[in-house]
Amino acid sequence: MDLLDGFGNIFSVVKKKPSVIVPALFGIGAILLFNLVIFEYVVILKTGGMVWLPFAFNVLKWAIIFSLSGWTALLMKYEDLNYEKAFSKSFTNLFVFCTFMAFFTVAGFSLYFVPGMFILFFLLYIPTYSVVKNDSDALNGFKENMKFILEDAHVIHTLVSLIIITLFLLIPYVGEYFAAFFYMLWIPNIYISEKEAQSLKQEELNDEF
Repeated sequence: MDLLDGFGNIFSVVKKKPSVIVPALFGIGAILLFNLVIFEYVVILKTGGMVWLPFAFNVLKWAIIFSLSGWTALLMKYEDLNYEKAFSKSFTNLFVFCTFMAFFTVAGFSLYFVPGMFILFFLLYIPTYSVVKNDSDALNGFKENMKFILEDAHVIHTLVSLIIITLFLLIPYVGEYFAAFFYMLWIPNIYISEKEAQSLKQEELNDEF
């Protein structure tokens, strides 16, 4: 299996179905809005003793990013589907989980990045799994995430993704936008395309027997 599967084919996915990019655009807009608010009121927040508020905003905007990746997954996975209805049905439970996910991830990346990469490793594909499988059980999501990475041999995909996200976040000012865009498009695509490739391979093996 090509190690670039899930990375390079995103362009053919977008070409075939341009709407998959819509959630990423919403996510970038959300980040821009939060960053403008933080920039505008940063002095007031510091002098008012509310230095925790920028951290809370960072958690909230990444909770939105993680949640919107679920919408991307729906667009990629299903051809004929009422996406708004399907997404709104799962959004509440997904957003609650993604808020916890964002809290630990943002806190981890605030501690010199390594803890953030470690935490994200265990949570990376859970939002996509939750929406695609319509399963809001966090424990099932954690198990599927680790199964996909370790048992299904997608360690390389995951490590490359984490490195790319981290490198983007190191870029001043605009890096966060690139990291969010990458997560919302590439992570669902890696999971979905690799699962479909596995399913196709299994069908071919069954046909041989």
